[in-house]
Amino acid sequence: MNHLDAIAIVIDLVMVLGLTGFFANANRLLGPHPVHEGDADIPFETGERPIDSAEQKMSVLYHRFAVLFVVFDVDLAFLMPWALCRGSLTAGLAISMTVFTALLFFMLTYFWRKGVLECR
Repeated sequence: MNHLDAIAIVIDLVMVLGLTGFFANANRLLGPHPVHEGDADIPFETGERPIDSAEQKMSVLYHRFAVLFVVFDVDLAFLMPWALCRGSLTAGLAISMTVFTALLFFMLTYFWRKGVLECR
């Protein structure tokens, strides 16, 4: 690599980093600057004012829903290939996936009867 190639690479690198920095901050630099009044700066998702500070511990109920989501999300990831290859499955694979689906159904029934899915 000669001297001119190294200079060209440095210039390209500086230009790419400069453009990336500009595009990352373009909204802050060029966009409107809204004036917030009252509690508009308080982050919330439900439309309700926060009851406690964000540093306090979350309830166990939230963790139950998070675990249920992960469990069913992973189960659906296992069901997707089975659904896509349904026509070429052997009898043993079809039976195993049917048992897997039945276990999912029984797990959902168990959670439902325990009241885990109730919104309180």
